[in-house]
Amino acid sequence: MGRTVPTMTQIVAQEEANFAPFRRALRKEDRAIFDRLFAAARHHTAPAAYLSRPVPFEVILLAMLLEMAKLVEVLRARVEAFEGPIEAPGTPGAHGVLDRGSDPTG
Repeated sequence: MGRTVPTMTQIVAQEEANFAPFRRALRKEDRAIFDRLFAAARHHTAPAAYLSRPVPFEVILLAMLLEMAKLVEVLRARVEAFEGPIEAPGTPGAHGVLDRGSDPTG
């Protein structure tokens, strides 16, 4: 029989297990956030499975960042609904690098 390649779900679970000592050292409120970050990574295991990377943790981090960016966008929209457009410090009218609709290629 040949070797089986672990699924992305298994890889995320293994990475989370590898960080168990770190998680235990965190304060209780930080553990809840840590758990939500790995939940975000698990949420994106299907798209992550399409990308074979030598270091799978890169994809896990990107999935976590994606969920955080989505949350920032929701919060930005709520703030802008009450206060108007958010301006980056020192740049009138600009939201910065993560501005909606900005062209990342320049």
